[in-house]
Amino acid sequence: MLLQVLQITESMFKKLQACYETYIKTFFSSVKEEPYTPTGSIFHKQKIVRYGTNLRNTQLPLEQRAEAAKNIGLLAYTGGPNAGMHAAEYIQDLIDILHMPDTSANVRILVLQGLCGICYINYSNQNKVKDLNLAEVLLVCLIEDENSSPASNHITMVKFWVCYLLTVLCCNNIPYIRIFQELGGQLLETKLKILSSMEWSGWPDNYAEVLFSLLGFYKGQLPSGI
Repeated sequence: MLLQVLQITESMFKKLQACYETYIKTFFSSVKEEPYTPTGSIFHKQKIVRYGTNLRNTQLPLEQRAEAAKNIGLLAYTGGPNAGMHAAEYIQDLIDILHMPDTSANVRILVLQGLCGICYINYSNQNKVKDLNLAEVLLVCLIEDENSSPASNHITMVKFWVCYLLTVLCCNNIPYIRIFQELGGQLLETKLKILSSMEWSGWPDNYAEVLFSLLGFYKGQLPSGI
């Protein structure tokens, strides 16, 4: 089992980076990416603080705050370890938004995108979201009934982003894999099986299917292999 997980995670880094380069970064067009330099690190910090101020401004519309969360994620992704450290200060704020009742699918997607950037190949931030019980929040999002909302297609897209974030968290992080195995169990397995059978057009990979194998569920239960 451990060898199988290590073999899967070895190839996952390239797939995750491809997802950011070819798909996810298109959502961050409002932020200009700059090469990492010591001076650039200062600018990343300043931008993160500026977006963090908007994120915490409860007088702003929730979607505008969620846009700030998304931009913090991109800055964490492009700015190196120091930027990830500064972005970590706002993780609790992002999780708090996911806890809010009746938030739109678009708001949740923006926040999930932000968390993807903050946690991408950042073991320290992955541990922080683990301590803040993000796993439970994501599982609730994943098992939400699409039929409970008239905008079921949007809810499905939320689930796709949850699958991607779960893949980011589990890739090369055995403790996280065990957490989701224990918390999700048969229900998570069933949900991933359903999501893996859907059309993932526009994504570089079917991340429900990737996660299904990464968590050690039986490949034979899937419509197709990885």
